[in-house]
Amino acid sequence: MTRHEWRDRSEDGEIIFYRADHHSDVWRFSRRPKSEDRWEYFDVMELGEMETFRDILYNKHHRKRLPIKHVEQIDVMITKLKSEAAEAEAEAAEKLSGEEE
Repeated sequence: MTRHEWRDRSEDGEIIFYRADHHSDVWRFSRRPKSEDRWEYFDVMELGEMETFRDILYNKHHRKRLPIKHVEQIDVMITKLKSEAAEAEAEAAEKLSGEEE
């Protein structure tokens, strides 16, 4: 199992801790604000968080500390998130155009 940890700041300036665990080609993500003790677990992070994580992984790969396979897996997840966001946006636009008529 491989674990990656990093931190970032929220919009209101609070420090957020992140973890990504990789085991048997499965990623599990978690995060928690510094002010809390419990981790929140989930299968996929938000798009911006995933892109930040991808940059962290790429830097580790560049320093020869991580196989490129891990970066490629995250790239696939980001592509899927972007396509889902585009589909949701298209559905919302379609609903809006249907309501205006």
